[in-house]
Amino acid sequence: MPVKPVLAAWARRAAAMAILVILAAARPASADDDILLSLSRGPENVETLAFTLADLAAMPQVTIRTDNEWTDGPVSYTGPLVRDVLERLALQDAETLRFTAANDYYVDIPGSDFRRYDAIIAIEADGKPLSRRDKGPLWVMYPISDHDELRSREIYSRLIWQVVRIESL
Repeated sequence: MPVKPVLAAWARRAAAMAILVILAAARPASADDDILLSLSRGPENVETLAFTLADLAAMPQVTIRTDNEWTDGPVSYTGPLVRDVLERLALQDAETLRFTAANDYYVDIPGSDFRRYDAIIAIEADGKPLSRRDKGPLWVMYPISDHDELRSREIYSRLIWQVVRIESL
């Protein structure tokens, strides 16, 4: 006799799961809803903010036209200033920031770079969204063509693409 209540409970759970699946499928998927970037205070992630593409696009946008080692000639990159993103968690004065890519590659960048230069988190190149194939959707870009001192291996190593996380160290 205990088999019937077990089957009934299983049937209720299956029906509830089916409803959840239908509701999830009914909501249109949007790339703007996907969290692309997390910003954290400290390596223990004491405080964290999440950004979608829409969040980053809603911030004041800056366009820099520059060249780099990975493009043929100058490209116009658009996105929010890194310092503006950092300000959202009061990290604009951080001494060092770790930028981590989707493949877990990371680079530590002095915060002074973002106070001195108008580096951006590029979300577009030449007016088109950066795809993963184009080193996107987020690529840290410095205004290299505007500052001769930025033409160095050290700075090129800081042009991290497919950024998913920034944390203060």
